[in-house]
Amino acid sequence: MVISKESPVTHEEILARTKQLLPAIRERVIEAEDMRRQPDEIVKAYVDAGLVRVLLPARWGGYELSFDTFVDSVLEIAKVDGSAGWCYSFFLAQAWLLALFPEQAQYDVWSDNPDALLATSVVPGRKVVRVDGGYLLSGNCSWSSGIDNCSWVMLGTQIMPTAEEQFPERRFMLVPRSNYEIVDTWFVVGQRGTGSNSLVLKDVFVPEHRTVNFFDLIMGKAPGTLVNPGPLYRLPLMVGLPIALATSVLGTTMGAYETWLDGLSSKVTTLGQDKVIELTHMQIRVAEIAAKIDAAELLLRRALDVIRPGTPLNSRVVVRSQRDYAYIARLCVEAIEQLYLASGASANFESNSLQRYWRDVHAMAAHVSFNFDSAGEAFGRSTLGLPPKTR
Repeated sequence: MVISKESPVTHEEILARTKQLLPAIRERVIEAEDMRRQPDEIVKAYVDAGLVRVLLPARWGGYELSFDTFVDSVLEIAKVDGSAGWCYSFFLAQAWLLALFPEQAQYDVWSDNPDALLATSVVPGRKVVRVDGGYLLSGNCSWSSGIDNCSWVMLGTQIMPTAEEQFPERRFMLVPRSNYEIVDTWFVVGQRGTGSNSLVLKDVFVPEHRTVNFFDLIMGKAPGTLVNPGPLYRLPLMVGLPIALATSVLGTTMGAYETWLDGLSSKVTTLGQDKVIELTHMQIRVAEIAAKIDAAELLLRRALDVIRPGTPLNSRVVVRSQRDYAYIARLCVEAIEQLYLASGASANFESNSLQRYWRDVHAMAAHVSFNFDSAGEAFGRSTLGLPPKTR
């Protein structure tokens, strides 16, 4: 499916295009797990359908739609395959992140290919040396979802302070595919199809304009807002980017729930051959699981309500949003756990997609962004009038 990206598109059009791709994604779920990455054909379908331009700035030929459109599109894909939804969410969200970089960095990527896909590896740890005009970057970078499908990567770095400075400086740095080597390390139980491999860099020069200060990102004052002034790009990083993670885990849980319900109608008990749907305790399980999924979605929708106007967010709203994202993951884990245990021993077979949903939700929920202790502490301190911790 090739769709022109010249005409303005709406929220409804993006959802229609998304749903057209669902059968192809469903057909390749097992292939993606076996490959341990997303099939090139599926990623190409996203590009051909114009979906990777949802959050791309209009000045670069993008649709510059809202996170509402982003969420509804990602949910549909994650319902079919959690790994596909996870990578798809990053392909879209990384365009939003690049829009926050200096204008020249955007030009370096999008002037030749507005559909260029970007990956990230956000955990600092690589060696960074200041040099004239930029930085030299070396080291191993891990957890880079979808890296095999991408032509650029944005890396989280930490620059050690000089004698005159008090604290390390954290920056994101943009690096082209020609400057790093992908290492096949993704041998995992959950999220097998995300291809979250590692990459290696050695003395790679990164010009200053391909970097952005992490503090500017979390304050919603990144340099990219000078050329992309729309409300979409004024969001603080830690409010905008985690939406990709929360939407993926919620969509995957929704897909598991729908799959489970579809199978219940034909299930009977092993000994009595009673219809499972007529058992009172099973009806109660349905209610409990549905309530947790609904609660998680309501939290996500509230986050969208908060960011939609594009007005500045105070610190209490930011920490509440981070708490909510972490609690969404907790609710999804509780729901998938109840669902899986209520499915009987047949859910353990590889041919039963419930075991894949179960693996994927648990793997997603282990992401550092969903650490409820950290998010809860920040929210608690803010609510109780204590200053935020400096780490």
